[in-house]
Amino acid sequence: MPLKNLPLGDQTFAELIDSNCLYADKTRYIYDLLKSSKKNYFLSRPRRFGKTLLLHTLNELFTGNRDRFKGLWIDGSDYEFTRHPTLFLSLSMASKTSEILNETLLSSLGAIAREAGVDVQGVTPDMYFGNLIRALHKQFNSKVAVLIDEYDFPVTVNMENSEIAEDNAKVLHQFFSALKRVDVSPCVRFTLVTGITRYALTSMDSGPNHLNDISLNPRYAGICGFTLEEFDILFSEGLEEIFDNFKGAGELGKISDISDLKAEILHWYDGYNWEGPTRVLNPYSILNFFENKRFDAFWVNSGRPAHLRALIRKKTLDFITPKLESYLSQTVRKAELTQLAAVPVLFHSGYLTVDKVTPAQTIDPVTQKTVGARTYSFKLPNHEVGSTYYKDCFQEIFQKTDYNEFKSIHQEIITAILAGDARALSDLFSQIFSSIAYHQKPEGEKNFHAFIQLILLAADFTLLSELPGSKGRLDLVVELPKHVYAVMELKYCKNQKKRDPVKENSALAALAAWSFPLEEAYANLASMAVKKLKPRKIALLLTEKTNGGMSEAEKNKILALEAIKNLSEVDFDEAMAKTVREKLTPEELKRALSSIEPIKDLSPSEIHIILAKAARKALSDITKKLYHDQINLKAKKIIDIGISIYGNGNHVMALFGHE
Repeated sequence: MPLKNLPLGDQTFAELIDSNCLYADKTRYIYDLLKSSKKNYFLSRPRRFGKTLLLHTLNELFTGNRDRFKGLWIDGSDYEFTRHPTLFLSLSMASKTSEILNETLLSSLGAIAREAGVDVQGVTPDMYFGNLIRALHKQFNSKVAVLIDEYDFPVTVNMENSEIAEDNAKVLHQFFSALKRVDVSPCVRFTLVTGITRYALTSMDSGPNHLNDISLNPRYAGICGFTLEEFDILFSEGLEEIFDNFKGAGELGKISDISDLKAEILHWYDGYNWEGPTRVLNPYSILNFFENKRFDAFWVNSGRPAHLRALIRKKTLDFITPKLESYLSQTVRKAELTQLAAVPVLFHSGYLTVDKVTPAQTIDPVTQKTVGARTYSFKLPNHEVGSTYYKDCFQEIFQKTDYNEFKSIHQEIITAILAGDARALSDLFSQIFSSIAYHQKPEGEKNFHAFIQLILLAADFTLLSELPGSKGRLDLVVELPKHVYAVMELKYCKNQKKRDPVKENSALAALAAWSFPLEEAYANLASMAVKKLKPRKIALLLTEKTNGGMSEAEKNKILALEAIKNLSEVDFDEAMAKTVREKLTPEELKRALSSIEPIKDLSPSEIHIILAKAARKALSDITKKLYHDQINLKAKKIIDIGISIYGNGNHVMALFGHE
């Protein structure tokens, strides 16, 4: 079973057949496309999944050379192998500006025209494109097959500069509109446009909206990649050849026969689904696995998409904790370039796959037919992606060029927790947070929760997040060796500043003088008088003047008026400010104090006193007997840890609770 000239897609279909390379027969799917009443298609698949190879197969098919397909499914079909001129164009080209993209498109189309021996005129790419199709049709007296590869490259490669990406999307919109020209469309026999993403087409609704998107059509779920059936046909011999390399190996050390080896391969590389029952294995990783005879994240390590890296840096929190449930089909298929959501991007890029599809449930009251869109739920496809995704996020966010430098933190965190070394654990988290780029610094407890979760996942810990219990939810449960679990409660406070209390009281006292009747402050002024005036004077003031005595309100009035005459300005303001605080809502009070400038940062010790108190209270509310059953069934030991964080995460303190 020779495996030559990887990676997949670098050879044409003809070269693969000539060199006896491994090839999954996809001609049944192609036949279905060619026999359909529709003729214009779009297919989205992740990078290195065989899109280019699929287009080369079509290119060879349109040559009419049946001998190329001896032994393949389509050779035994009723397909007529009619020859058609083919326009095969890859848009993986220079595109740093829209002007450069226009020039490169014209140059590439001109090369195709010269090779075909046709004379074409056109000053813009769309004009030249349409005229080239018409010229090929006339020259060969046959309709043209249009095959466009990597259509979205000029957009995705420029995602870090959204202005260039959007300008290039406009160029593509205009370019593809040529296919709909009334003098061009009749000249086209078949069109297939492929790319990684769908969103570069979103703003092109008046351009290539005639393309039939088969990306999530169950009939074509296996058109790229290896299905389970194809894997068994193509790789059974290879499993026998390399089994000796893997005896006793694997993630659990239990590869003892061929079936164990196959199960481990599926665990690593299977699981991709584009709706329907058909699952496929990652073709690039499978071929590299048999070539190198070892398990590794071949596809992931072959190069992360530039657009994905750019978006992780731009929308950090969305990618750390993507919400995988209930996406409408149109949300998955389409997204504006300026509003890209994490899950659709991850799905199109190959980092997520379809988990469940829920049919539309709305019934039209008139027709009684089910209407509306289906919804999708997603998941990580396999171990290759699951074991590397959070490391990828970590590298982008924490600016680690070499992930190996970070690996030691796994054992350091374990050691610190098991030893109850709060200082060491605090230093570890503080050091990591200090490496975050300024513009990516998180704020808020929810965001810091996500960042700590990312650190632990990137360090290969097994986590349970927001675990429900009888007294609420546990922030994080971290699985340690030998069935030891660390339960983490997170508390956060932004780096606050103190206000001068004298200025604050003075401002509120002035507000009271303007806004409240003096009678409303009598009780507080009286209380201040009792604290500040001599008891003898107070007794004298309150001596009964009538047989009936005085009411409490009358006493307060007498003491309040005396306070106004005798108290210092600072004491008077304090009493009046207390009245305002009792009367105003927290939001009203915040507005009232907004004009007073803070005078200094709270010190780390002051903030940690606040946070430690909150964390310890939360930990004291969670006793071992109240932990979720999922922990109780497995845990031999549970360690409580409070994590207090303030500012931008440069100060993290670990607080160990009871064990």
